[in-house]
Amino acid sequence: MPILLDLPNEWIAFLVFFTIIMTFIAMAELARKVFKLSPELSRKLVHVMVGILVSLAPFFFRTSLPVIVLGLLFTVLNYVALKKDSLKGMHTTERVSFGTVYFPIAFMLLVVMFWERNIVIFIISMLILAFSDTAATIVGEKINSNRMFILWHDKKSWPGSITFFITTLIVIMIAYPVYSKLAGFTQLPWLHLASMAIFTGLISAVAEAVSKRGSDNLTLTLAAALSMDLYLSSMAQGTLLALGGWFALSILLGYGACKLQSLSISGGFGAFLLGVFMFGMGGWDTMLPLIGFFVLSSILSKIADRQTKPDIISTKGSQRDIVQVYANGGIPLIFAIAWYLSDFSIEPLYWAFLASLASATADTWETEIGSFNKSLPVNILTWKHVPKGYSGGITSLGTMGGLIGATSIAAIAYLIGSLDLNIELIGMVILAGFLGSIIDSILGASFQAKFTCSKCGKPTERMIHCNYKTQHISGIYWFDNDWVNVAGTLSGAVIFLLAYYLYF
Repeated sequence: MPILLDLPNEWIAFLVFFTIIMTFIAMAELARKVFKLSPELSRKLVHVMVGILVSLAPFFFRTSLPVIVLGLLFTVLNYVALKKDSLKGMHTTERVSFGTVYFPIAFMLLVVMFWERNIVIFIISMLILAFSDTAATIVGEKINSNRMFILWHDKKSWPGSITFFITTLIVIMIAYPVYSKLAGFTQLPWLHLASMAIFTGLISAVAEAVSKRGSDNLTLTLAAALSMDLYLSSMAQGTLLALGGWFALSILLGYGACKLQSLSISGGFGAFLLGVFMFGMGGWDTMLPLIGFFVLSSILSKIADRQTKPDIISTKGSQRDIVQVYANGGIPLIFAIAWYLSDFSIEPLYWAFLASLASATADTWETEIGSFNKSLPVNILTWKHVPKGYSGGITSLGTMGGLIGATSIAAIAYLIGSLDLNIELIGMVILAGFLGSIIDSILGASFQAKFTCSKCGKPTERMIHCNYKTQHISGIYWFDNDWVNVAGTLSGAVIFLLAYYLYF
């Protein structure tokens, strides 16, 4: 991008940007206190003004480091202000929201991912966050409750989501050609520009609708950026038809899983987003192992549910919601995206994807197959018997099932040609996945929150049991099974990468 103000030191530009943003915040506070502007309106004004300002960063910075530091600084400042209940002109909403914290996090991630790869995508994504999100909020606030819906946690409205989609179309159709020309990029034909805008609008609208406490500031921005990049990459490779097929297949899988009650509504939409990016970016290499994990694990969960008593220990049953979808698939998705953004040049990222997915599979199979064990499980740390379904409990049958589960992912990858017949490499994927599930069990036995029902006295992992608030007895209060699963899948990937770079 052409530099509009070529300063002798980019940190001077950093101070200028910091000062302007703080001025925006001060103006919002002044408008709220002196001119009695509503907190919601002042927050929206800051959201739009800051969004526009930071989208101009490429015109003032040649390198990304000062821009990343700027995002990091405001992440910390916004979090502290939110906790201290200050700067209400920027933070006040009718609901608890961490949107002002997610905003700079999204900004930083876009800088890391697209500053060098495609700066126009960075700019357009920030403009979508500034304008489309704000327009959707304004329209949504005017809508009657009978048009509201909840996919996960935050209330949304159909007119608000439609407004978001239309505004995104307008932003891309107008801004993308302008900034592409300034960057010296080849102009997109009108048909491809419109197709990319529709594709991006649909996916980012879903990412905006599936949110909790302002997380849409992060999800819609990343979804928009990745959607544009995926469309442009598919167009360059002549695989747009395949991308359309992955898009349709993701819809069918998400809808079918909801109809079969394997996923909740939020889980279905989360699986749709996961599928679009996982399938679109990795093709068969990522698609078939992921489907293998989901289908086989869902079947096992259904079978296990039928032969066991209703679960009073764990927080959730076999019907997975969006949190469970990403607790198990989020880390594999991150490695799949990293592999894609490396233009598939860093193969260990794909193998780490397999190891993290193998860890999720092993953990799920350990639980479901272990439920068939005749004797009670034992705590992996104390070796004392614990109730079935209690996190950190293991059985010989379940452990064997976990090893088979990890092996199944490596086997699928080998059968489709994604893994060569390399015994060391295949063994590393299986072992790393299995060890990740063991770490999952250790964390479940030690750090995961455990409770006791205040009414019936039974042990549980639920915060509410028998319609009463449970008593926290051990572990970290907020560290539930979903966080344990995230840690387990991450462990599988990290163990593989450490073993790979130490061995080869």
